[in-house]
Amino acid sequence: MRPARIIAATALTAAVVATGSYLAITTASDHKASQVAPVTTALPLNPEVDNPATGVDADRRPVVLADGRHPVLLKGIDPAQGTVTFDVVQFFRDEEATREAAKDHQESPPPNDSYMRNVNPRLRTLPVGAGADITANQLAGSNQDIPVSLARLANLTRHGSGVFWITVRSGQIVQVAEQWSP
Repeated sequence: MRPARIIAATALTAAVVATGSYLAITTASDHKASQVAPVTTALPLNPEVDNPATGVDADRRPVVLADGRHPVLLKGIDPAQGTVTFDVVQFFRDEEATREAAKDHQESPPPNDSYMRNVNPRLRTLPVGAGADITANQLAGSNQDIPVSLARLANLTRHGSGVFWITVRSGQIVQVAEQWSP
């Protein structure tokens, strides 16, 4: 290790010990960014030098999940609190599903030309924004997207769920949609 890196690492460690505060740093895996949601890891931060580019929002809350659309497994819904707890996964379709399933030594091509990989069991919880668009299809007994309330979705998924897509904006879920599969 170069002397400058040793000094930087030592200074960072000292700052961690001195402040005891944390920042969420978002990292990406080595998989395609379009298929993999970022993973958020808590790392120490000195609050005096914090800024919006560091991964803490204006209210000083760590970023739970980057803005965008993410494939997830729903693990818990609390309609009273207006929150959803979920596990971010990777979801592949068609030729990409065949290739990724083969990489994992799974049935290839996979059933229904879709493949889901869960590389991290970490659960996250986010609030559902007022007016969020929530739809289900197969769980609602249809092959069409059916609008449902958060309470109805909680009832439909009380024993688990298949893949859903959530859209996150500014730390809130603005859309929840069940992934239809044949």
